[in-house]
Amino acid sequence: MFSSFSQTEEKLSQLPFDAIRDSIHKYKFSDRPKAIKAAEAYILKGKREKDKTEEWLGMESIALIYVRFRMYKEANEQAEKTLEFAKNNNLPKQEMRSLSFLGDLQKAVTTVDKQPFYYNKLLQLAEARNDEVYRETALNKIAAVQDFSGNTEKAINTYKKSLEYYQNKPLDSNFNQIKKNSNILSIYSSLAISHLKLNQLDSAKLYSTNIKKFKEKELDTCYAAYKYTIDAEIAYKEKRFKAARQNYEKAYAVCPSEYDLIQLNKAYALGKIEVGEKNYPEAIRILQKGLDDYQVTAVEEGFMGDYYDKLAEAYKNTGNFESASYYFEKYLSTQAEFNQLKENARESFIKKERAAFKKDFDALVSEKEKNQSNFKYLLLGGAILILALLFLLLKFYRNKKADELKFETLLAKIEAAPSPEGIIDTRDEELEEKNITEVPEETKQQILEGLKKLEKQEYFLKQECNSYNVARKIGTNTSYLSKVINNYYGKNFNTYINDLRINYAITRLKNDAIFRSYSIQSIAEEVGYKSADSFTKYFKKDTGLNPSFYIKEIKNIT
Repeated sequence: MFSSFSQTEEKLSQLPFDAIRDSIHKYKFSDRPKAIKAAEAYILKGKREKDKTEEWLGMESIALIYVRFRMYKEANEQAEKTLEFAKNNNLPKQEMRSLSFLGDLQKAVTTVDKQPFYYNKLLQLAEARNDEVYRETALNKIAAVQDFSGNTEKAINTYKKSLEYYQNKPLDSNFNQIKKNSNILSIYSSLAISHLKLNQLDSAKLYSTNIKKFKEKELDTCYAAYKYTIDAEIAYKEKRFKAARQNYEKAYAVCPSEYDLIQLNKAYALGKIEVGEKNYPEAIRILQKGLDDYQVTAVEEGFMGDYYDKLAEAYKNTGNFESASYYFEKYLSTQAEFNQLKENARESFIKKERAAFKKDFDALVSEKEKNQSNFKYLLLGGAILILALLFLLLKFYRNKKADELKFETLLAKIEAAPSPEGIIDTRDEELEEKNITEVPEETKQQILEGLKKLEKQEYFLKQECNSYNVARKIGTNTSYLSKVINNYYGKNFNTYINDLRINYAITRLKNDAIFRSYSIQSIAEEVGYKSADSFTKYFKKDTGLNPSFYIKEIKNIT
């Protein structure tokens, strides 16, 4: 068998590069072993002719074949080989292309956090090589990660800078009018999608109008699909479902593809419209077929939340509660994965959503299984409801009184504390690094002085503030840093940083009226947290109060 394989590979390598490339394309959608065999023949021919660029292209083809068959781990390993090969053989263009490819792969292989590593490397290399095209590619990919992570405003600013670059870039032999138009249209599309995420429909419509100014013949193949996709998204947002369906169908007709991921996206786009129009059986047919045809892998589950949500909604409204429950649970688990990718797991939100769904689910089951209750039961239900409301009002009153007492206690702590750092001083029962004997005395002092200096500079307010970066700034390692913080402060590193942030927030909210007018999200970002949920969780853990209650009470006394 090995001899037969080698002979086939050797025979293929005698063909011209174009012919071998045709074989790769022929099999890359249907027969992975044959496609890889053709790619290996391509590499062999590149080696024989001492053409490093062609050899690299053969290596990249193998990685792309793995992606096509959704073998992401193998694709990542192969892509790393292409990057190393490009570095070792002084192929800067191929090195940048490898970095871009590796960055794109990380969503499936690791987490979205690994993407900026490769994209920033790409940006550095592009700037060093004065390669404007790859520089803009890197910036746009970084903007996409910002958008994905929730920092959509920053992403919009990056897209606008890139748009200005392409609008002002002069034409040349490598950058003709069609390429220029296509790049501009692509950025218009990204901007429109970002504004739709922020529910800024007017801005999205403005970019949609700009997109429509381009004619299909003025664009690269398939770019015209953007014109219809954005209009479809806007129409869907406005619940103009017929227009949304027509535009989606036009988009997929302009650039037809049998690629399975494209077919899955098409199923979701058309399926969600049927859900919007309450054509639930048709929605189930479309969405279920798309899912059955695609066969989602484990690493892709984190990106399927919206799909499962629509499928659960469709099944629920046809009375198929078993399937509805199954897909809703899948939605919740994928939602958790998705939030973990964004480093912002909102467990409380998921629990609340699960409870709301269960309540709705139970109500539908009850409605289906029982007839309408008679007047006697209505009266009984009304009495129970009144009692429940009285109970809730009593509980609210007690909670309010308890919160007011906690607020008074916190005010007393603020007044008594000699400095803001003394307001909240949490002690951890379990410490990460208890043994400090191995840390030299000189190093201990260096770390303590460095911590005080960083506190004075308010470095703890930066989102980048973690044990690695703090240790690097002080000139030590994370192990020594943890040991010293554990020993001298009686707390772990994360507790130490959270105490500093919460104490800063407590003090500034008390003294700064403008700061009190910020949204909770803005306050959270100002004191170093990525989300309002994280800030609220730590604020309540340390003070017993929600930030909103604390702000309201501070306003009352000032």
